[in-house]
Amino acid sequence: MRLTAALFGALAGAMLVYPLEAAAAARHALSLFAVSVAPVLGPFMACMLMITSRLGGGMGVRAGLGWLCGSPGGAKIMLLTNPRGKAALRCAAVTGTMSPMFFLGAMAGWLQSRRNGALILLCHIAGAALLGMMLPKGEGGEACHPVPMQLGAAIRESGQALLSIALCMMLGCTAAKMMQCAFPDLPEAAAIFFQCALEVTAGAERIALLDTPWKLPLLCGACSFGGLSLLMQNAAVWQEAGIKMGALIWLRLCHGGISFLLCALLLQILPI
Repeated sequence: MRLTAALFGALAGAMLVYPLEAAAAARHALSLFAVSVAPVLGPFMACMLMITSRLGGGMGVRAGLGWLCGSPGGAKIMLLTNPRGKAALRCAAVTGTMSPMFFLGAMAGWLQSRRNGALILLCHIAGAALLGMMLPKGEGGEACHPVPMQLGAAIRESGQALLSIALCMMLGCTAAKMMQCAFPDLPEAAAIFFQCALEVTAGAERIALLDTPWKLPLLCGACSFGGLSLLMQNAAVWQEAGIKMGALIWLRLCHGGISFLLCALLLQILPI
């Protein structure tokens, strides 16, 4: 707890020392959110809430719906199965994914290729599924039945989720910028690494601009890890099942590694 206070205190202090840079980083995050994230996620999220609140089904059905919803919507759907212990950890591994609309919309736009966006999405989902298969099933409690949501409620919840995503993006981008200000000689590769670790959307945009044959696997690995901002959103949901942030970080690191390898292997079979 003291470490968390110290880290956020250091961030707040850096923002006081570099106020113009902090504001510019937050504006960039907000611009990225408005241009590349909200237009593709907002309407889709409202539609998925209307669908998922009316469907039940077993673990496989809920996992599929979770993949369509992304984070943290997928976590909320899986939480309805009332998992505990090993079962909760497995559910968290399977559903800590990003929305398919991000890959097919924003990512495909950055790469100027729908095929590449779909390829990264495929490896991203396959990596989560494989990670879930590697973990023990465990046992869940009595499943909860979803309550049908009205359109107004779906719009309100989508709006709250989008606002949370925007704030997390601004916080992550600002933290990454403050680190660059504190260490101006930081190599570009290290700067991109820290950007992805803190806020993956802006980090993924920077990777997409790189001229390297490892671009797609790097994008796949980074998005599968998700960054601290996405982890915080999922942690807020999974704390109800007793899963701590450390366990979620470990799961997403494993997911990132698996997805990276899958994408690299697929590119050897189907070179693009």
